[in-house]
Amino acid sequence: MPRRIMLAENDRDEGPRNQADDTKEDYLSQLPDDVLCSILGNLTLREAARTTILCTRWKYLFASAQLQQQPPFLFRCLEMFGIDHNIHDRCPYYQEKDKFMNALFQFSRLYSDLRVAEVKLVCFIVREFPRAFTHWFRSISRVGVERLFLSFECPGLVPICDSSKLLKFSLENLSQASSLEHLFLSHCVVLPSPQVRFSSLTTLALRAVVLKCRHLEFILSSCSNLEKLTIEYSKLPYKLRLAGTVKQVVIWRCDGGKEIDLHAEYLHTLECMVWNNVRFFFSFVPMLENVTVCPWWSNSYIFSRGARDLDDQVKFLTLGVFADEVNYSPVEIPTEIETFRSLRTLSLTLIYNYEILHLVEPSELLDACPLLQNFNLVVVIKKSRRINDVRGRRRPRISPWYHDKLKQVTFGGFYGTESEMRLVLYVLTTATVLEKMFLSPGYENYFSSAPQTKLNVSFDEGKRYSIHQKLHGKAISRKAVVIIQ
Repeated sequence: MPRRIMLAENDRDEGPRNQADDTKEDYLSQLPDDVLCSILGNLTLREAARTTILCTRWKYLFASAQLQQQPPFLFRCLEMFGIDHNIHDRCPYYQEKDKFMNALFQFSRLYSDLRVAEVKLVCFIVREFPRAFTHWFRSISRVGVERLFLSFECPGLVPICDSSKLLKFSLENLSQASSLEHLFLSHCVVLPSPQVRFSSLTTLALRAVVLKCRHLEFILSSCSNLEKLTIEYSKLPYKLRLAGTVKQVVIWRCDGGKEIDLHAEYLHTLECMVWNNVRFFFSFVPMLENVTVCPWWSNSYIFSRGARDLDDQVKFLTLGVFADEVNYSPVEIPTEIETFRSLRTLSLTLIYNYEILHLVEPSELLDACPLLQNFNLVVVIKKSRRINDVRGRRRPRISPWYHDKLKQVTFGGFYGTESEMRLVLYVLTTATVLEKMFLSPGYENYFSSAPQTKLNVSFDEGKRYSIHQKLHGKAISRKAVVIIQ
């Protein structure tokens, strides 16, 4: 009954409403901005774009209100379809795909000529609608996007299983992206375009992509102000040449590259972990100071003779070393340390499958770096079983000099074993200006694909007291402070 009364009242009001509509005056648009923004604040992006009666003022007020919140605009097909990622690639979902495409184009129309902080597209249907997506890529480049994230697999699994199925993405699609500062591309074959210039791009990240011969060289030449390049889980060409204005290069868990030629005038930091043997050529890197490398297995990196010329230049070296568990002998001093003898900071991660009784010969390690000031050591034991059968054991030689530059030592993954105590005692008795030594069973493995972090581990009081008693009074430096976590 109440519902009938309401309908009757609505019927009675129908005449005046039609009369008001006939005037065709937009009374709502005459409202103050604060009132209008309050109304628009209750609309979703899709609702606002779908409302065709909005005037230009409505459109810009809504877009401005959204931009003030600065959310990343995320278009993800899984969330749009509401389905399980294990089955979505085997189902058509034509209606849902049309809705997804409509949402993309509605966004590009609504925010055309406006500045947007970040847009993310995570989608597996790009290959099904190549023309439509090419048009959208070009339209989105006209939106003032600063950060653009494009992933063409959902979910984006790594490493690449079948590169023949990857989408071929041409950078020409983004030729009008004049405001683009950060670009992230995932799961595609990246095709350069010699005509395209990205003058505002400072960061380029490539994940699970395929780079053909000289493609990266062309891409870098198109980016006149690029500062950071990151390549992860990707397939590299036989020879990779890094040039241009890039200052930081990260090549992480990639495959295929055999030669890496560094010809970057402003390159300051190089980080590399490749799954095969690699030869580095330091052709022209006058500003290189920070090098991080980790072999996937022993001796997987070879530095060319040009690295010898960087002796006085490289100041920071981070190394991951897999221990020789076949002969159960101490870890050999990596050739990278012997190459860069002017190091000021050395971070060394020793990775073992099992706990063994020998780490490194401390005298050889420190003698190889006579100018070393900071030494960070991390010992990662993947399994807990201890190996007692130690063969090929060598006696440490007596160092011919004291170490008068070493000021700080950090030892993570320290448990007070015989070889660990021997290394610590050697440092305490030879570092004449040592100021601080930090010993902790906790550590963070920088080279692990899944972060292996044990930072909150500490000794019990009994163990801490035992270690303290063995080290008490051993330091040659009067300023030395030993902290045991």
